[in-house]
Amino acid sequence: MKFIRILAVVFIGYLSYKAYEKGMELKVIGTNADGDGIGISFLGIQTAERVPETNIPQHALGFLIFSVILGVSGLILFFLPLINKIVPLSFKNWIRKQLETE
Repeated sequence: MKFIRILAVVFIGYLSYKAYEKGMELKVIGTNADGDGIGISFLGIQTAERVPETNIPQHALGFLIFSVILGVSGLILFFLPLINKIVPLSFKNWIRKQLETE
């Protein structure tokens, strides 16, 4: 189980890095694209076929936010055993009861 968690953390970290890299690439392009717009692909998957020049900064921001969310998720998954030791059991039971009542 530990190996699978570490493998997941590495995979999430890789995706986070690639999303950050794509966001920075689009940020550098900005509104200086050739022609009517650009096509955006992420890890070989075409996410947008034709993005107008004016919308490229929004896509760049989207990739940067996505990379932050993935990075935080990876850190939480990495430190999950430590979190389980720090958070008291009574607090976990209180949260469980609160979720059951809703």
